Amino acid sequence: MTSIAVALVAGSPQRAAVFRHSVGHDRPPRVRCPACARRLLPERAGEWPALWPTGRCPNCAVPIGPPPLSVELMTALLLLSLAAGIASPGELAAFGWLAVLAVPLAFVDLAVYRLPDRLTLPAYAGFIALLSVTALTEQRSGDLARAVLGGLVLGAFYLLLFLINPAGVGLGDAKLALALGSAMGWLGWTHLLTGTFLTYLLGGLYGVLLIALRRAHRKTEIPFGPFMIIGAFGAVLVGAGL
Repeated sequence: MTSIAVALVAGSPQRAAVFRHSVGHDRPPRVRCPACARRLLPERAGEWPALWPTGRCPNCAVPIGPPPLSVELMTALLLLSLAAGIASPGELAAFGWLAVLAVPLAFVDLAVYRLPDRLTLPAYAGFIALLSVTALTEQRSGDLARAVLGGLVLGAFYLLLFLINPAGVGLGDAKLALALGSAMGWLGWTHLLTGTFLTYLLGGLYGVLLIALRRAHRKTEIPFGPFMIIGAFGAVLVGAGL
């Protein structure tokens, strides 16, 4: 029940984050309805951003952001899965933080093919901070060191791919890899390798399917963030005993 409550509470700001950041790289964050221009989100920092789970503008009822309850349901499912396999409150808080930010990141990437710093960097910083507290209270400094190193290794891997082929991998992928690599690294190097393999397997299958349906060709850009998230959390849940 706690996981469902957290998902419902987090759903409104998560939707706000998806709506705000689902714009092109050269566009400012969005705060108004694209149809009626009503201001839906605060323009100043410090005010609580929120959107109703209906997925529609409260003024003109035009669809905005993710479909109704999709964000909330995905977050609840992820948090429930984590809670079923993770006994440590500190670990659960860290992985829960990452999950709550990973869901809007996936939706933004699906919408506009980008992973904004305003979500990737807090995901990494918050996750490492919570893991550090856990490592201190549970005497797991070795796990923390491996987590940090795992994030740096996976981040460097995606950064190298970006330098080789900027059209195929973005800097946002490398920044997201810091958090996801740390999550998998906390559990072990095998999980890091497993999650990375799952990422490319799922991404490759998706690309092949699009080509088979004639909706893409070999050089078509696809949003890679969702596959990174699915692969990483798949490895984490397997490592947690699910």
